[in-house]
Amino acid sequence: HLNEYRVLYLLVIIFFLLGIIAGTVSVHFLEPEQNARLASYLDSILAQFDSTAASIDQAFYQVFSSAFKEIGLIWFLGLTVLGMPLIITFIFLKGFILGFTVGLLVLEKAFSGIAFSLLAILPPNLIHIPVIIIAAVLGLAFSLNLLRGQRYGGGLTGLISYSGLMVLVMLVIMAGGLIEIYLSPVFARVVLNYF
Repeated sequence: HLNEYRVLYLLVIIFFLLGIIAGTVSVHFLEPEQNARLASYLDSILAQFDSTAASIDQAFYQVFSSAFKEIGLIWFLGLTVLGMPLIITFIFLKGFILGFTVGLLVLEKAFSGIAFSLLAILPPNLIHIPVIIIAAVLGLAFSLNLLRGQRYGGGLTGLISYSGLMVLVMLVIMAGGLIEIYLSPVFARVVLNYF
């Protein structure tokens, strides 16, 4: 799979990295008022980690609904040829959001922002990012098959296979979400209390 779609993987990874770079750089171009508002918002989010933890049920719902929406969107976009540039745009925006978040944390919190990024943001993203990249490549590959005139990306079997792989990808993201639910808040509190 990696060998067959290496060009698509390269394309997706490049756009994801471009998004991270753009997000990180954009933090430095914020107006002072925007910077102050974002810093205040960031403090309120970090305070939630430091105080009582959110209910597990609510955390499960947020993580799983997010995974369902992301993979569902990529799956749907993959069913159309017009969805190809939108999948690339989605990947760029995912990178932009990650780069902006980490950039803002580091800019506002210095060393504790770096520690927070490494301990609370990085662990769930070690699973989330590769799986989102795989989902994007699956969507692009299915769209390319449609573009080449293969109805349903290789017949009904191709559609079922594509959908099954996307369900598998969503399950992996949900499993990775357990890290976000159970470990990230613990690491976040460690950073907030000791850094």
